[in-house]
Amino acid sequence: MRRKKEPEMAVDFAEATVEAVFGDLYSLVKDTARTVAAFRPQLKKIESTLSEMDPIIKKIYHLYEQLDRLKEMDPIKELLDEGKGLVQKCLSIHWFHLHKKYTLSSDLTEYNKAVQEKFQIYMSLLAARNDAEMLMNMEEIRSLCSSQANRGAIQSGLGAFGNLAVPAAPAFMVGSEMEKSMREIKLRLLKEGARVIVVTAPGGCGKTTLIKKLCHDREIKGKFNIIMFVTVSKKPNLTDIVQKMYQHNHLEAPEIKTEDGAFSCLEQLLHKIGQDPVLLVLDDVWAEWESILKKFVCNDIKDYKIVVTSRYEFPYFRPVHHLKPLTHDEAVELFRQCVTVDDRSVAAPDSQLLNKMVEHCKRLPLVIKVIANSLRGKDYAFWRGKLNELNEGHSLIDSDKEIEACLRKSLDDMASDPSIKERFMDLGSFPEDCKIPATALIDMWVELYKLDPDGVRAITNLHELVSRNLADLVVTRKDSSDDHESYSSHYYSGHFAQQHDLLRELAIKECKKVEMEKRERFILELNGNKLPDWWSEQKQRPLGARLLSISTDKTFSAPWPNLELPQAEVLVLNFQNDMQSKTYALPEFIEKADKLKALIVTNHSFFPAELHNFHVVGGNLRRIRFQRIAVPFLSIGKLCLHNLKKISFFMCHISQTSTSNDAKISDGMPNLVELDIDYCDNLTTLPDGICEIKPLKKLSITNCHNFSALPEQIGQLVSLEVIRLNSCTALSQLPDSIRSLQNMKLLDISDCMKLSALPNQIGEMVNLNRINMRGCLKLFGLPRSIIKLRNLRKVICEKEKADLWGLLKGTLPKLNITLFEEEPNLDWLE
Repeated sequence: MRRKKEPEMAVDFAEATVEAVFGDLYSLVKDTARTVAAFRPQLKKIESTLSEMDPIIKKIYHLYEQLDRLKEMDPIKELLDEGKGLVQKCLSIHWFHLHKKYTLSSDLTEYNKAVQEKFQIYMSLLAARNDAEMLMNMEEIRSLCSSQANRGAIQSGLGAFGNLAVPAAPAFMVGSEMEKSMREIKLRLLKEGARVIVVTAPGGCGKTTLIKKLCHDREIKGKFNIIMFVTVSKKPNLTDIVQKMYQHNHLEAPEIKTEDGAFSCLEQLLHKIGQDPVLLVLDDVWAEWESILKKFVCNDIKDYKIVVTSRYEFPYFRPVHHLKPLTHDEAVELFRQCVTVDDRSVAAPDSQLLNKMVEHCKRLPLVIKVIANSLRGKDYAFWRGKLNELNEGHSLIDSDKEIEACLRKSLDDMASDPSIKERFMDLGSFPEDCKIPATALIDMWVELYKLDPDGVRAITNLHELVSRNLADLVVTRKDSSDDHESYSSHYYSGHFAQQHDLLRELAIKECKKVEMEKRERFILELNGNKLPDWWSEQKQRPLGARLLSISTDKTFSAPWPNLELPQAEVLVLNFQNDMQSKTYALPEFIEKADKLKALIVTNHSFFPAELHNFHVVGGNLRRIRFQRIAVPFLSIGKLCLHNLKKISFFMCHISQTSTSNDAKISDGMPNLVELDIDYCDNLTTLPDGICEIKPLKKLSITNCHNFSALPEQIGQLVSLEVIRLNSCTALSQLPDSIRSLQNMKLLDISDCMKLSALPNQIGEMVNLNRINMRGCLKLFGLPRSIIKLRNLRKVICEKEKADLWGLLKGTLPKLNITLFEEEPNLDWLE
């Protein structure tokens, strides 16, 4: 099969300018790479090299043209001419000429190396361009010297000339997400609209790599005549940045004495250069720079856009582009690319070894590159040794300074807000790869940091961590669309925080900087029955930790040694059970922890586990949270939890079998304010003794699909303000005594599919101001007493029920009817 005829060149190479020669060679290489498969790998590498040269060639050509020094570019032109001859040969060699194909392949490879090595593209061309800029500025200085009045200004402009050129494009990018991100950001830059685009992700995810590649895109360079790339980092010098922006645009750098003066000069510069489209990249911007960032915006310049890369989300600016992590396959491909040596694909000795190595890198591009580079050219034994180190728990953070330095920037960025750093370190109290319930964090932080009991401040702290890319927020469901407006943390019962494993390692490492006895938080992970040596010592000193976290694996069965915790306020216990053992013993040392206020016990196994030593739970506790625990509900009356304000059960097996010795549940926790029961499928009713807890204000029984009835005595809970019965699909009616709840503000009966009617005398609940009744499929009518609910402000329901409520608008003038349509979400199954 014959090759395509050589395309006609747009210009004669002998007479053409170097810019035209370069452009035609670039086009010829790309066209030939598409049509001639035999030489495609070599041509693609030449195309990549030419792509990196493109902006430099153009810059030098235009400057040398103004200086009348184009002759000095003849060596570059000759090199390009040589390339044209080689590429044209690709079109004339038949597929069966194997020797000629081999020879030309070698010639193309050598040509690519010659371009890179002989002329030192990354050094000599850049230096030539800077020399040209220097000559141009010196010509300007000579012309200014004729005016005596300008000499003072000349002296201020004789410093180092600013260089805000875009760094070289990365050799390659891997991942459909990277490509998708580049397309989306590029589209926003090319069309009218957003002035500022924030690209955010945790450190080491490839934000800067992405933007470097974007700035070298032909369409972006075609639109923006001026592109300035500023690396901001931790403590930027604003005056220096503005002066460099002047110098980059071949303008005299002004003398700037104050920050306000810098912004004034910046505005003048933008108006001076703003006739051409301008793209300003601010790379690695820290959170504390938000107020300064706002002043870089200039709305009266049409084609002026800013791209910001940061670990912080900057809520003031929109749109925000969240760069997603690599998939496993993409991480493997990136690892292969980085481990390649001398154009030969030298990956792991076998694919299984490669996959295990990639898993340890946690899909973080920076870590992948660092580990892959350390393995380049190494033999099997070296690979196996590295993998054994990682399997034994050696920290990636400790293995390389570049990884630690990159991640540690996130800690440094929190220097101005120590409280957020504390919350970040607290996330390490939960196991690796764990979805951390937001409600558990609320319980922890409310007691540890003396926050408001409803947890509003705690949720604000969590969102701050998310905005800094120090955690992800996974929302699996929203039980009630109005709970975020009021009535506290239950709105977040379907919210979970996740922390990247390497960030968790960093948090734990930061904790360990302090002597063991003086640590504010103590995080202990036990594998098997091997306890730390310090724990078994006879003369062990007390720990000063206010937060203690202990995680055990399936093989742990050792008895708990003694532990003194005189300062502990929060205890987090994470454990797993194997299929044979479904019991877990609470540590005896809990009984002596006199200051303990919050206990969070989480079973990370699939089936609920029975708790032994339940009696050790102390009387000073204010909050308890159980997850996947078999709880003898009625036996709680035997405990002395007189300070307990809140108790939560999530996916628990709540036993209601009573014995003659069982004390009233109201005796065990007489001052309980909040009771949360979620996804406890075996719960059918509540013990009547619950109705004797007079301080109880919030009762939440949600997603309990066998729960069929509230106690008839519910009306005795005169302090009750909130009842949530969301997704109790077996509930068919509400007791009439509910009418007595004069302090009730919120009634959530959403998705109670069998509920067919509201209580006839619901109108006596005079302070009720919100009802959520979405998904009540059998509820079609409203009782006549509903017109007495003068304080009712909001009802959430579907359209057909909204028509019923609409008839009451004249009687209930404060009423707002909200239609609700919820998309199905099964993320909670994870």
